[in-house]
Amino acid sequence: MEEKIEWSYLFKHWISTLLIAPFISDLFFYINPVDNKIGGLINGYFIVLIMSFILSLPTYIIYAAVFYHFKKKQFSAIFSKKILIAISATGVFITFMLSFPGGYLHTALAYMLVSLVTGIFFNIKQFQ
Repeated sequence: MEEKIEWSYLFKHWISTLLIAPFISDLFFYINPVDNKIGGLINGYFIVLIMSFILSLPTYIIYAAVFYHFKKKQFSAIFSKKILIAISATGVFITFMLSFPGGYLHTALAYMLVSLVTGIFFNIKQFQ
């Protein structure tokens, strides 16, 4: 059987990160309510989703280019998955540090954590 990397992995990983991370970020606020720079993402969830989508575009354009290259060169699914998760997490960190230089580290960590977990959770390969 031939191993084939499917594009659905990219979209499931990206969309699930955008949908789940605001909840985890707000959970961090409830764990440490002293940090007033986090919390409240759920109150403006729709706006947060739109902003997250826009801010994540550069990372996922790079992610898609690397994904395409891996698919074309038929790299192993395990190797591809590790590199793609690393690109996603690094992109989240860089985006947060450039967009919000004054803080929001807890929120960046929430997005990175969700990206890591969802990246691991979803299957990158389909057997034909």
